[in-house]
Amino acid sequence: MVAITKNTAAFAAPRARSNDTAARIFALPRQWAARLALRNRLADMDAHLLRDIGWEPTAARIEANKPFWQA
Repeated sequence: MVAITKNTAAFAAPRARSNDTAARIFALPRQWAARLALRNRLADMDAHLLRDIGWEPTAARIEANKPFWQA
């Protein structure tokens, strides 16, 4: 289960130690999948639920409409 949060770290790509390019490449699809899941959940919520978790409906709609590769 993915927690729905307004923490911007949830949208940022994970940081690999030093310049471990292979680790970053393999982590990227997982990050994209997490963003897509979060954005799909945001899109399915009504305004009341969004406000309960600290999201403004307009901000949630903007976030939900972003492509999965965009942080």
